[in-house]
Amino acid sequence: MTMPMVSPRRSLRFRLTRTLLVSLAALLGLAGIAGIAVAASGPGSPSQVAALVRAAPRITTLPVSLRGSVATASGDTALVATPSLARCITGGTTLPACVFGDPQGKRTMVLYGDSHALMWFPAVDAIAKSRHWRLIALIELGCPFADLSVWGVTTNAPYSNCPIFRANMISRIDALDPNLVVLAESYYYLDGQDRAISTAEWGTAVEATLGALHSASMKKVLIGDTISVPSPDTCLAAFPTSIQSCSIAESNPQYAGQRNADIVAAKAADVGYVNDIPWTCSSVCTAVVGQMLVYNSTGHISATYATYLTRVLSLALAPSM
Repeated sequence: MTMPMVSPRRSLRFRLTRTLLVSLAALLGLAGIAGIAVAASGPGSPSQVAALVRAAPRITTLPVSLRGSVATASGDTALVATPSLARCITGGTTLPACVFGDPQGKRTMVLYGDSHALMWFPAVDAIAKSRHWRLIALIELGCPFADLSVWGVTTNAPYSNCPIFRANMISRIDALDPNLVVLAESYYYLDGQDRAISTAEWGTAVEATLGALHSASMKKVLIGDTISVPSPDTCLAAFPTSIQSCSIAESNPQYAGQRNADIVAAKAADVGYVNDIPWTCSSVCTAVVGQMLVYNSTGHISATYATYLTRVLSLALAPSM
C-alpha cells in the first residue's frame, strides 16, 4: 500500500514550509537534541548503496537499531553538524564569505541552490575536504537557481527577493571563477503569479541560469531532484509496523517529467547531470534504507543519509574535478 498522492500545489506548500521551519529550528539551536545520528558509520561504496536500496522495499517495520529516531528526524540536517553554515542561509539577497571544505585549498567549488542544495552539503563538504578544495556555499531556502519567479508558500505572495538573490549569486560565482559549480534545487510548481509552471517552462529557466554562468574555465554539474517521499515524523510515525505505506513508486510520471526537463536543459548547456534516484529508489522510493532514515522531511535527504552517499557522489563528480 502506498500513500495517496496529494496535489502539486499542496505538496509544494508543505515541502517548503517544513524546510523553512526545520532550518529555523536549527538556527535557534533546537535541532541538536539527543538521539540524532548525524553521521552514519561510513560512506557506502556503489555496490553497498545499491544492495541496501534494492533490499529496502522488503523492510516492513522500523529497524530496532535505526540510526536516529522518527520523532527527531526533522533535526537531522547539515546545520547540526556544521552550525556555521547558518550564516549562509540568511533569507537576504547577499551572503558572507561562506567558505568550507579546505579553506586553504588551491581549487574552488561552489554549491549553489535552495534547500535541496543544503541537503547535499554534508557530502559535498566531505568531498571538498578530502580533495583539499575550497567550498563556497550559496544557498537560499525556497529560491531555485532556475531563472523564473516563484510563489512564496509561507508568505502566500511572490518571493520578491529570489530574483535579486539569484542575480547576485550568478555575478558572485562568475567573479569567483571557480573550478566547479554544483547546483541542486527542488522542482517548483507555482510561479510568481501563483500559476502552474509547466515542465517546458522549467527546463527553459534551468537552461537560462546554467548558460548565465559563463566563465569558460568553470565546470558545472546539476544534481537531479529527489522524489518526495512523505516526511518521517508524520508517515513513519503513523505506520511503524508497515513502513512501505510511506513508499512512492519510482516511475511516478510527475517526477519523470521534471527530471527529463532537467536532463534536457543540462545537455543543452553542456552541463554534467547526476541522477541520484538509484541512491534512494529501486522500483519504489522508501523512507528507510538499511538502518537509516533517508529523509528528514518531505523530499529532503537527511544529513545521515547524505553522509552515507559521500562516496557515490564523489565518484559522480570525479569527471568534473
